[in-house]
Amino acid sequence: MRRRSTRLLAALLVLTLVAAACGRDDDSGDTGDDRGDGEGQEEATAIPTENCATDPSEEIEGDVIRLVSSYPQSGLTAAFSEIARGWRSYFQMVNDEGGVQIGERTFTFEFEAKDDEYNPARTASNIDELVGPDGTDAFAVFSVVGTANNIAIRDTLNDLCVPDLFAATGSPAWGNPDYPWLIGSTLAPYTLEGQMFARVLAEEKPDATVAMLVQDDDFGDAYEEGFRQAIEGTDIEIVEVARYPAGEGDVGTQVTTLAATKADAFFNGGTLLACPDALTQAARRNWEPNTWVSGTCISKTLMGIAGEAADGVFSASNIKDPLDPQWDDDEAMQLYEETVSKYEPEADLDNGIVAYGWTQAAIFVEALKSVDTPSRLAVMEAIRNIDGIGDVGLLLPGVTIHTAAPDDEFMGEQLQLVQYDFAAGHFTLVGDLVDMEGQTPELTPEDLIRG
Repeated sequence: MRRRSTRLLAALLVLTLVAAACGRDDDSGDTGDDRGDGEGQEEATAIPTENCATDPSEEIEGDVIRLVSSYPQSGLTAAFSEIARGWRSYFQMVNDEGGVQIGERTFTFEFEAKDDEYNPARTASNIDELVGPDGTDAFAVFSVVGTANNIAIRDTLNDLCVPDLFAATGSPAWGNPDYPWLIGSTLAPYTLEGQMFARVLAEEKPDATVAMLVQDDDFGDAYEEGFRQAIEGTDIEIVEVARYPAGEGDVGTQVTTLAATKADAFFNGGTLLACPDALTQAARRNWEPNTWVSGTCISKTLMGIAGEAADGVFSASNIKDPLDPQWDDDEAMQLYEETVSKYEPEADLDNGIVAYGWTQAAIFVEALKSVDTPSRLAVMEAIRNIDGIGDVGLLLPGVTIHTAAPDDEFMGEQLQLVQYDFAAGHFTLVGDLVDMEGQTPELTPEDLIRG
């Protein structure tokens, strides 16, 4: 089976140091209180408001921040609903502790979500209903799942000037400056995942042939185009790309085609059931390449479905794995487990996507603490001007969130290479944290951002 090597560890240490030198100098883990108030910063984070349907600088009436969302709660993609168990638990904890203070006022959270079965058209109709025709029925949209799903609502929300916060997808399109009311989450931009796998192959097999499985939509395009750019100038070659329809769980036909190439490496860009199915299908065909799995695939449930076929696969993360025993005595992990058990007793605490949802809410609440005026505009400006939120939620040690750089609003640019250990039943950390802060725009084909 594929196992990490000491050569890989050494190479990753060098790559980490190089990447850190190219990234931010301030990775001290500040909580974001050192945001500057200078003129240049205000210009860099200014959001156009002249065409808004309603005044986004108007303060919230009452003492409740109403958040709405849409994500799959039934069908083959229902597993994504576990994300909401994490963020709902965090918001309920904050409510029970008295709420969050913005300026001189204190607010609690209210939230409502509808099922879209991962169908972008249903996402659009759900959000239209939840925010209302003029956008006044909700303060913001939070953690909508899916690239195509967020694209389906971004024009409407942009016109209404309703924030679409922490989109639950790593699409690089969330850096498009034409949509200032939309921002992503700590999920790694998919193009950076490609960079990480390219680095693994540069050490393990610098002349590797690669077969790719990607979803047949914008999500898959980001993986394919991003990885192609990552290997430019190397001897790594993509020999086959197979696509599968969104929501499909059986990818046996596609994997048969890919395995026939006998490629040295497999970029498994599948999500939900397609991801573990691809791993088991590859194992059945005795194809054992160096394998990468999407960051959307690294949950206990999906790795459990793949079983031994998942042993040794690589991925990237910036969230603590609840299954990793090194975090058993970690205070942040204990708070997460106790709180989610209290508010969402049916949640699977060991599922990494629950931990992900919890962390997005923690970052949002931390950002709100820096806001002086409880308005949509002030909140959106604050989230686009984060300069060092760290040590919140279940972020890995050393990970800090930055969105303050001009033209770079990506949160998930500090990544840890991880590798699945079937015998241990969890992902293990490989090497050191890789800091690609501020590099997503230059490492991403422009059409993926502007698309």
